[in-house]
Amino acid sequence: MNKLYLPRRMRIKYTLLVFCLFLGSNLTTLLSKETDNIHEKPQLIDPDNHRIYFSYVLGAARGQIPEKNLELTDGILFGQSRIYQLSPLPSGNLSLGQFEIEYRYKDRYRIFADNRTIKDSGDYKDILNFKEYQKRAGIGYFHPIFKVLSLGVSIRDANIKQDFRSDYINLYTIENSIIFSIPNVQSQLRTKGWVPGIHLEFKPLRWFEIHLGRMYYHMGGDMSRSSLNFIPTTVGTLYAPLYMQSDFLYSGVQDKFDVVFRYSTWFATKWGYTRDNINIKFNQYYMATLDNQTSLLMSAIGRRNNTKLDFDSVNFTVEFSKSFGEDF
Repeated sequence: MNKLYLPRRMRIKYTLLVFCLFLGSNLTTLLSKETDNIHEKPQLIDPDNHRIYFSYVLGAARGQIPEKNLELTDGILFGQSRIYQLSPLPSGNLSLGQFEIEYRYKDRYRIFADNRTIKDSGDYKDILNFKEYQKRAGIGYFHPIFKVLSLGVSIRDANIKQDFRSDYINLYTIENSIIFSIPNVQSQLRTKGWVPGIHLEFKPLRWFEIHLGRMYYHMGGDMSRSSLNFIPTTVGTLYAPLYMQSDFLYSGVQDKFDVVFRYSTWFATKWGYTRDNINIKFNQYYMATLDNQTSLLMSAIGRRNNTKLDFDSVNFTVEFSKSFGEDF
């Protein structure tokens, strides 16, 4: 029942959101015609001395959730048994929200900060719940190669936090017997470091722009993961606790593409696309279970374990800006 209801509710919510954004965009366009319509002024203008931008991004994403290899860990934990999952881990539907603030001096020197949240929004969010919080702040320089084309470089201080929780049923075969377990898994991933980037801005018209960007991640961090399996048997319930801790290398790229429509000097919308392609390589692995031999074996295997964060997002951005200090 929930699987049929949730998508319908999400569709209604997104339909209302798009309608409100469309209505607000057209209303703003009508108001701007009376005050600040740049569509009637096709010539390019010189950038302001000082301008501050406020943006909010909404995105609909789909991608691979960075979960550990549960088949391997649980199989060894339960005496090298083979695991049968009722269904494979799905590529999840994710929602993206991001707030951005940016200051520009003559459109060349820039200071920016953003706060991005990614979370599950699909049918499986109750059993595979993933959230990512990313905060970034940095500076950049954009050099005008031509009046309509600028090439930029940036450096950001990034702080990333990922939380994952899963609750589902696994089937095992142990000594010709079939049992099931209900694991309660919770993991936390933390990383921070410097993220360089390169950017390209093409502005052929006052009201139309194209932005391209790529940021490079290469940071270290730590991960902790705890699990408690509840296994019904003929003599009672078997409890199997599991705790893991590791440090890792978080590396990859984030690509971004935006098409910008400026309705006035103070209001714009963006339609864009974001792609995150991140590899997480675990360097050291520490594990504790009820059995010391299993803990040592899993620690050795875990050093070779990798996972991946890979998702695409289609974005819509609302941007407001204000110039100041022109008399100085």
